[in-house]
Amino acid sequence: MKSIIKKSALLLLALGLTVSCVNSDDYSAPANDCVDPGLVANKAVLDVKNAATSSPVLYESATEDIIEGYVTSNDEKGNFFKTVYLQTLPTDGTDPIGFAIALDVTTMYGYNFIPGRKVYVKMNGLYTAVTNGILTIGALYQPAPTDTPSVGRIAEGDWKKNVFVGCEQVEESELLRHVTITQAYTNAVLGTLIEIDNVQFADGSVGRKFYDVDSGGGATNHALVSSSVPPLSFAGDGIIRFSSFASFINETVPAESGSIRGVMTKFGSTFQFMVRSQSDIHLSGPRVDAYPALVGANIQFNPTFNETFESYPTTSNYNGQTLANLVNDANIGSKYWSVRTFSSNKYAQFSSFNSNQSNTVYLAFPVLMTPGNKFSFQTKDGFNNGAVLKVYYSTNYVAGQNVDDATLVDITSNFTIASGSTSGYATNFTNSGNYTIPAGVTGNGFFLIKYTGNSTGITTTMQIDNVKVTP
Repeated sequence: MKSIIKKSALLLLALGLTVSCVNSDDYSAPANDCVDPGLVANKAVLDVKNAATSSPVLYESATEDIIEGYVTSNDEKGNFFKTVYLQTLPTDGTDPIGFAIALDVTTMYGYNFIPGRKVYVKMNGLYTAVTNGILTIGALYQPAPTDTPSVGRIAEGDWKKNVFVGCEQVEESELLRHVTITQAYTNAVLGTLIEIDNVQFADGSVGRKFYDVDSGGGATNHALVSSSVPPLSFAGDGIIRFSSFASFINETVPAESGSIRGVMTKFGSTFQFMVRSQSDIHLSGPRVDAYPALVGANIQFNPTFNETFESYPTTSNYNGQTLANLVNDANIGSKYWSVRTFSSNKYAQFSSFNSNQSNTVYLAFPVLMTPGNKFSFQTKDGFNNGAVLKVYYSTNYVAGQNVDDATLVDITSNFTIASGSTSGYATNFTNSGNYTIPAGVTGNGFFLIKYTGNSTGITTTMQIDNVKVTP
């Protein structure tokens, strides 16, 4: 079962058009009077996107091509900066197309770039490119002749020549699509207004602030996970990104489950979900243990055992493997111990490297506690940048229930655990030495091996083999 910790698993990624900072979230109210620009769209956004390439191209046409879209983003609360996201509003049942316009404007809200407002774009003279899966419109950006050109922001004094905010405004409900977390982290919804249903913040984010000042940088990446049971899988890391200049950065990340509304963006190959304000976060349902303890079907309490892991299939990820004789518990985070193989030898392995979260993972071995019997195991470390293992026994832990509710006796100091392999893997496994079950410790119980790591901190790979209790 999961526990909630107050240490966030943060990811700090390079910043593109999607997010940056603003100097203030004190915005002027948009003008109440609207003068319609009197334009009519005569070009489909899909045609413009299909003609665009990954490199910026100057849009040139013998006719004055005009496209239209409806605003999905909002910089009023500071979580968006100098990029406005829009989408089409199809009437034929097809999916909307999202696109982005880069403008050198810090208060787009003040110019009525607000959700639902129709915007017209005269395309001639602008540059287009499909950047990270989304059509991007703007000016040419190439600081030096040797630099790779890209689509950058239209200058503050120039954008009104091509971009026109209309007076028509539709309700968000006309733009909004409800999606699963599986559907959300895809190119198909980039730039459009979506609401991800059945989600919650990952354990490592709960209790932290939306922007974590300890992490540095201009934004904090938290992680979303599925609150469906069983949890839905999806591409990417479930990132939801908060600018350091968002007006609600000091609010606490909630533990509850529900839905979150916003705009999916992308930097490189990494999806980054963005809310417009705290009111987009609709989490009021009970928290769901989306990554419960995986209890094997053959849990037996014997006075002796010898677990070699040879009877289990191997996996190439940490996404959840049920081991018939054991309990595999992703206590914090969404990753589990997995069985790997090398040189025809199988073993259990875990690492927080590239997990994009905090991890506390238990592997629990059932045993009939018999005073005088000896518990031992072997370990091998890889790319070691810190200690990650602790060892416990418990006589009141119940398989599948919250390990934090059990009494765990720390016996780590009795063992030798592999260390020192900082640039690769150790050649051989290290024998732990024996721990003798003390007098008075009897009955059904568990020995538990715990890995604790963090993708932004200690990520040591640890392998475990030949776990045994002998007379």
